[in-house]
Order: sequence, then structure tokens, then C-alpha cells
Amino acid sequence: MSESLAEILKAHQQKQANTRKENEQLKQSAIRSTQELTDALSDYASVSQVFLKQKELEQQSRKLANQTTKYANQTQQWLTLVDNFNMSLKELGDVRNWAEMMEYDMKTIMTTLEFVHQGTTEDDKIPSITS
Repeated sequence: MSESLAEILKAHQQKQANTRKENEQLKQSAIRSTQELTDALSDYASVSQVFLKQKELEQQSRKLANQTTKYANQTQQWLTLVDNFNMSLKELGDVRNWAEMMEYDMKTIMTTLEFVHQGTTEDDKIPSITS
């Protein structure tokens, strides 16, 4: 019986060693699985944050596109206004030039009329030889 008790003890110790070894392997496997799960959750959280940031960027991009369109329209309106103002200035310049030309022509006509008038008054003062 002592042999069988020794065999039972040996078998029990062997079984405990195997159980410890198996538990250690399971523990290592659980640690690896936990690390993989943590990494996966971390990656998922990062991916989730990336998606959130992408949505924010898309919204900001749409806002920027809308504002750019508004500013482009406003710039076009300003350009039209400046062109109209420039054209009005040219028209005023044309009117001024016309007025200056008219003034010059009137002075010329007035000088000519004065010259003609002076000529007729001098003719009245000079006695004519034929008479």
C-alpha cells in the first residue's frame, strides 16, 4: 500500500504540476488576450475619434465653401460697383472736356465778333473816299 500511496502522491504532484503549468499558460493567454483587447479598444477609440474629427472637418469644409462663395459674390458686386464708378468718372471727364471745348469755341467766337465789331466801328470813323 505504501507504493500505491507513493504513486498516488506522485501522480497527485504530477497532476498539480501540470495544473500549475496549464494555469500559467492560461494566465499568459489571458494577459495576451487582455492586451489585445486593450489595443483593439484603443484602436477603436482612436478610429472613433478619427471619424469624429473627419465629421468636424467636413462640416468646417462646407462652412468654408459657403463663406468662400459669399465672399466671391461680394467681391464680384464690389468689382461691378467700381466699374460703374469708373465709367461715371469717365463720363464726367467727357462732360468736362466738352465744357472746356465749348468754352474755347465760345471765346473764339466772341473774339471774332469783337474783332468784327471793332472793324465795323473803325470803318464808320474813317471817311470814305468815294463820297
